Amino acid sequence: MKEITIYYDDTRLSCQTFAEIFSKYENVQCKKASDFVDQNMIFTNREKVGFVFESQNGKVPYAVSHIMWKLVGDKTQPYMLCVTGGSREFNAVKTAHTDLKQRGYNVQYIYTKYVLVEKYKMGAEDAVKRMMSDMESGQGNIPIKENYQDHSKKELRRHLYGELKNYRKYRRIEKRRKKASEHNL
Repeated sequence: MKEITIYYDDTRLSCQTFAEIFSKYENVQCKKASDFVDQNMIFTNREKVGFVFESQNGKVPYAVSHIMWKLVGDKTQPYMLCVTGGSREFNAVKTAHTDLKQRGYNVQYIYTKYVLVEKYKMGAEDAVKRMMSDMESGQGNIPIKENYQDHSKKELRRHLYGELKNYRKYRRIEKRRKKASEHNL
């Protein structure tokens, strides 16, 4: 197994949960993002690097984005992003991906709470297990455009609309659950 460093947002419980599960694996080192806020350069000699954070209204938390800006690492190795929830998690993924891409880093593994929990019906343990197996095998999980070239525009539009509809339904259910839990307190 290759050496992996995970930087996580230690202010969120969901991120801490994922970090605890990641730390059970050998050759995985989990580091709090808040420990690196005051550093100008962050060096890593690990083969793979991952970021675990919760979206803050479509933005990456400052501590994690600071690490992305100041990180000095191997640009040939793949990087991992995991968004553990929050509002507008896809916007946060897009922001983090473009930040890393502008710096020349190759993001091959992207995971969101919606995809792991709703689509694949996984718990936190199973989700981390899947992430680790993906990183060990070297297979990226970002869909390649060639996979969709065989479909007609009408089929592709219908498929994407269905995905968007399912995501909106998921967000409505999450909001209702959140309101109900706040109301019960």
